[in-house]
Amino acid sequence: MVTKTDTDNAKLQADVEALRKDLAEVTKTLKTMGSDRANSVAQSAAERVREVSGQVHDQFDHARGVAVDQVRERPLTSVAVTFGIGMLVGGLLRK
Repeated sequence: MVTKTDTDNAKLQADVEALRKDLAEVTKTLKTMGSDRANSVAQSAAERVREVSGQVHDQFDHARGVAVDQVRERPLTSVAVTFGIGMLVGGLLRK
């Protein structure tokens, strides 16, 4: 004989099982959303790194060009400045 308590327990178990399935789906959806957001942030960061890298490369090329022009225009001054810097660094490293 099936009692009302048995029927209520069966309904409760069915509700708990449905709740577990729903919770699993919600968790799965949240993981997917989090993963999508992380990928978006990573792509934005990678793009920014590429932009900054390009800017640094351009600035370095410009600075190198300016240095080469200065050495060509004033070779003796460039040698003297380089010698002085070398002496200064050598003195600091010796201590």
